[in-house]
Amino acid sequence: MGTLLAGVKQRYAVGEWDSLWASDPYMKHRFVLDLESRTVIAGEDRIRGRWWSMRLEHVAYMQQILNETFDSIWDEPEEFGFVRQTEIPSWATRAWPWPPLPEVEEVEKLLDGPDVPLARDDLSRLVFPFRFVADGRK
Repeated sequence: MGTLLAGVKQRYAVGEWDSLWASDPYMKHRFVLDLESRTVIAGEDRIRGRWWSMRLEHVAYMQQILNETFDSIWDEPEEFGFVRQTEIPSWATRAWPWPPLPEVEEVEKLLDGPDVPLARDDLSRLVFPFRFVADGRK
């Protein structure tokens, strides 16, 4: 998926669409598509001259619309006015928790590892070391 531009894979596509829903005031939408996973990963609505992050259920609804009605967008986003990009635009990550939180399973694996000195208090709650970092990257 994605095309190569000077040897760089362009995994994402970004574009704007006129409102799919009747609205007053009139709305416009912009989306980021992950072409590799065929997923809408972010969206915003333009209301009264300002962009607002979409609620997750609206992003999921857009995903459903694309899959059911505009499935060719994943292979030819340019046909729908989208532009391929190598990176996710900064506006698309504003609503995301940052830094990304580790998955529960990853934290459990870390806690079960022999390198994590754990202690319990008198109520059997875990007591973490002073500078415990759930993300093992240094």
